[in-house]
Amino acid sequence: MSTKISRPIGLLFAVLAIAAPGCAVAQSEAPAGAALSPQLVVNVDAENPPFMSSRGGYAVGLYPAILRVALARCHDNVHVEAKPWKRAFAEIDKGLAGIGGLYKNAERLARYDFSDPIHVENIAVYYRRAKPVDFRMVADLYGKRVGVLRGWSYGGTFDAASQSGWIATEEVSSDRSNFLKLMDGRLDAVLAIAESGTANLAARGISGIEQADVYLASYPVHLAFNKTAGQGEVLACFNKTLAEMKRDGMFDRIVREQLGR
Repeated sequence: MSTKISRPIGLLFAVLAIAAPGCAVAQSEAPAGAALSPQLVVNVDAENPPFMSSRGGYAVGLYPAILRVALARCHDNVHVEAKPWKRAFAEIDKGLAGIGGLYKNAERLARYDFSDPIHVENIAVYYRRAKPVDFRMVADLYGKRVGVLRGWSYGGTFDAASQSGWIATEEVSSDRSNFLKLMDGRLDAVLAIAESGTANLAARGISGIEQADVYLASYPVHLAFNKTAGQGEVLACFNKTLAEMKRDGMFDRIVREQLGR
């Protein structure tokens, strides 16, 4: 795949990339009429707000905002798309697209090339106030029905306990579905990123749920491509640009814009 690496970009473009969903400049900085490189597609989860989700078919949230700004400096034909997580994995496994917002684990490291961390997600445990779970470690979830997101990894220890049947996991596509099941007593606990959990607890129709004092785990998230895709040059440029964005304040501005902090 042909790429154009380290092309300069001004602050104005970076702001437009965040503020103007659907605008062509948010996807590419090539002048009108210029020949574009082959399309570079990066998928994100369509149902994981506030980090990544779909709004009117457009990928929104923290990770799409960061990816669009950073990758625009590395490639002139980038498309960040929100898709069901299962479909995103099918496409990275075929080398058709990358994934933004992915955890590392041993299995994935064997198949994918990863960027430097984009953000760190804290995975929290939630339970009904009427039936509390005294959570301190994964073993405290043994024998319980735990709601998780379809296709997600929650770390080697939890995943192994789930696969061995010590924890009965039930998969859905969105955190809200899990919280509704928990509230109705169909689950004993739910796992969710802390920011998503906070948003769901504040949402209409959700009540009687508490967050455990201890996180299940904290995981960095990354941009990743299939090793067969040969995107090492893009990843190197992305890492360099991400570091520059953190030094010049652009990264913090995006975080404040997307997460309100």
